[in-house]
Amino acid sequence: MAADIIAVLDRGGLTVRAGARRAGIDAADLQRIRNADLSRFTLDRLVRIAQRLGLRVEITVRPDRDGTLAA
Repeated sequence: MAADIIAVLDRGGLTVRAGARRAGIDAADLQRIRNADLSRFTLDRLVRIAQRLGLRVEITVRPDRDGTLAA
């Protein structure tokens, strides 16, 4: 998720500050994402940031490869 957020910034030529404004977050938080310092972020928060930057997010949950579920 973080890699996709960074890719959007890079493709759009957005600075951290411009991207933060668009995503509605502090520039320091977006810099943390860029630096892969993700300890302050939940998946939900990263999804909202990605959506605000124009990404469509889909989450899929599937059984393990062998089709069994953990006990």
